[in-house]
Amino acid sequence: MEEIATEHVQNNDCIRGQAEPLIQKEDFPNATFVLQTDSITAIETVTFDNGDKLIIRSWGCEYYVLTFRYETTKFQQDTTNLEYWFWSVCKLMTGILGGLDAPIDIKRGLFFLDSYILRDKKNNYRNLNLGEEIYFDGSDIRSFITVDSIEKITETKNAVTISFAIGPL
Repeated sequence: MEEIATEHVQNNDCIRGQAEPLIQKEDFPNATFVLQTDSITAIETVTFDNGDKLIIRSWGCEYYVLTFRYETTKFQQDTTNLEYWFWSVCKLMTGILGGLDAPIDIKRGLFFLDSYILRDKKNNYRNLNLGEEIYFDGSDIRSFITVDSIEKITETKNAVTISFAIGPL
């Protein structure tokens, strides 16, 4: 089976290698890592003590993307209150930084997200938009963060999805 996976990667045009775990097991011992059949995509899941869940999808070819989906009861607010949710993204992501080993500078991305939110404060946060690319690296290869979606899952649980990307590679 390993030979087939290697052959598949060699036959596809992606320049990035096989997906690897991002979550450090010593910090989140119940984390699971599942490599998908294309070997460049992986899904990692962490279930926290309070029942909240973090699902990380490592994917992409021309762009390397890490998508974080938090399913949480910790933050409760109308899903249209973008100011609240953008700040919540910063808190959620900051809470896992110590247990994350990512090839994208997540901390720098969060700093720029924080600046983006603060810049819009004078407009009463009317210019915050889902899916907007917030750049945090000025090199030849772009790095950016997007707050992708906010949704109500149940009466007490919401999901917020954030992506960090670098590319084109």
